[in-house]
Amino acid sequence: MQPSRAELARTLVSSTNPATVVAGDLPAVAGVRHGADDDGRVLLLCHRGDPLATRPHDVCVQIADEPPLPFSPAWGKVRVSGRATPLGGNAARAAADSIAVTLPDPDLLDVGHDTVIVEVVPSRVTLLPRRAEPDEAHQPSAPSASDGPDGPVVDGSWIGRHDELAIDLADYRSADPDPVAPMERPFLVDLVDHHGPQLYPFLRRQLVASGVDLPADCLPCPLRLDRYGLLVSVPDGDETACYRLCFTPPLDGQQDLLDRLHSVLFHHRCDHR
Repeated sequence: MQPSRAELARTLVSSTNPATVVAGDLPAVAGVRHGADDDGRVLLLCHRGDPLATRPHDVCVQIADEPPLPFSPAWGKVRVSGRATPLGGNAARAAADSIAVTLPDPDLLDVGHDTVIVEVVPSRVTLLPRRAEPDEAHQPSAPSASDGPDGPVVDGSWIGRHDELAIDLADYRSADPDPVAPMERPFLVDLVDHHGPQLYPFLRRQLVASGVDLPADCLPCPLRLDRYGLLVSVPDGDETACYRLCFTPPLDGQQDLLDRLHSVLFHHRCDHR
């Protein structure tokens, strides 16, 4: 009940976070705009004069996770190594359509002239976590229907993983990017800024119902959001414990998230009607 490594990699590759591209003896290029196609090929948006746009190269594309809140953990960095080839004709136009899904950049209108799309076909994909990843949880507890998302799963343990983790290419190609990733940052900011009185008691109820012993004045705080659930933090003495509250079943899109949390955030309005 949490994203697999392949799903994390595909989510980062499909994000709008800028990439860093290293190609042989060429200087590393940071801040490269990119997208991805349905098979996970990385599509780099380059200018015609860029070295990458002139001929094929063996490259390593690095894309780092950007935490949605200042106190949120980062999931790490994906590295996609492979052959980079400038595209032209129909292939370039199809690639531009793929990029526009997540990055509607005006330069896509200039593909074939001053803008060149460079396709990177992955031959190796690795994930380098910046911090420990939460272990998969195994303690389900079902709240009442009025509590919103049913079947939360809580986990307070963390696994320290510091080495680069190789991802099977077949798993990478078959994985889907997280459909709620594009709204993670604005959604969490909105929750914290505008829905605290409804959100914090709800999170507390879920943790207590799942057996977590919380002081009376302790309010959990949301850290990360994905299609599998919410990662929340709880003060634990001088440290902070992290728990995952899972959506059962996983979310199938952004509207599904809004529908499930509507009763949590707005049930007080319904009570007065």
